[in-house]
Amino acid sequence: MKSVFRLLPVLALATVVAPARADEVTDNLDSAKTAYEAGNYSEAITAIDYANQLIRQKKGDEMKKLLPDAPKGWEADEAESEAAATSMLGGGVTAKRSYRRGDSSVTIKIQSDSPMLQATAMMLSNPMFMSSNGAKMETIKGQKVSVSFKAGGDNGEIKAVVDSRYLVEIDGSSLTRDDLVSFAKALEYAKLSALK
Repeated sequence: MKSVFRLLPVLALATVVAPARADEVTDNLDSAKTAYEAGNYSEAITAIDYANQLIRQKKGDEMKKLLPDAPKGWEADEAESEAAATSMLGGGVTAKRSYRRGDSSVTIKIQSDSPMLQATAMMLSNPMFMSSNGAKMETIKGQKVSVSFKAGGDNGEIKAVVDSRYLVEIDGSSLTRDDLVSFAKALEYAKLSALK
């Protein structure tokens, strides 16, 4: 028992003097560096891939925060995020949220770091593609968007490329065009653009 009391001051001092614990990302990057310097390349790659995945998950969590709450009269599911590894379809981070009101439904999806982003950006900037698709270009809250909604229909989609880094897709069914556009107006494009 006396030895326990003798150790208490040492443990208290160690707690005060010890540097703050790094997070899992920096721990894995440090492990990767150590493994690399020791010539253990497989271990270094594994540690870097793990750190990469943790960073993607953190980015997904930040993107989820930017999905709007349900408008009045609508219900919203919890926001979700996925972080795909680079080896899977080129990687990417996705945040999405679904909304319902009776038979009406809307899903907002934000993608980042995806190879699909460049292809979609090229299509959205091509007037010939847009007109053949029936989509119309509009500006909502200072953001250029593509709105596809057939006259007399009740389904549509809105797409936008934000800051050349984020693809926003809003898909709606059994709703009016105004309902669909209201979801595009609820997004905070400036905050999304500021998210690095």
